[in-house]
Amino acid sequence: MKKRTLFIIFAIVALLFYISFTLACGKKKVEVEEKVTIETEEIEEPTTEKIEKEPEQIQEQPKREEKVYELQIVASKNYASIELEKNKLELYGYKTKITTHKKDGFTFYRLRLDDFYTHSEATSLGEKLKEQFPSINEYWVQKVK
Repeated sequence: MKKRTLFIIFAIVALLFYISFTLACGKKKVEVEEKVTIETEEIEEPTTEKIEKEPEQIQEQPKREEKVYELQIVASKNYASIELEKNKLELYGYKTKITTHKKDGFTFYRLRLDDFYTHSEATSLGEKLKEQFPSINEYWVQKVK
């Protein structure tokens, strides 16, 4: 068993030596360089055309982000605290709604803005509300559609 293992290791080392010696040969390097040069010349033109066309395609078809998110401001088991926040936000012109969610036998009340946003719009509005209202510590962007 040991002889067989040693023979396999010796064969692998000899094969690696043969491959490295063959690649180090000067004639084969010249042939490889010539092939690379020929392939590069053939590829350059289509690559250049493709790069020139891509910005035009991107400008013609802008990515449209869908308004499928709601912004949740507060969630609590206490309906009175949700109602207080709702009234405060509505004084500043924000349209809100209260939804309910039952979990583990408890009812949670969620205060959300009553509109749909893109993810980036909802995130920036959430940050604005955190700065504007000290009682808002965090927010959730929830996909609803």
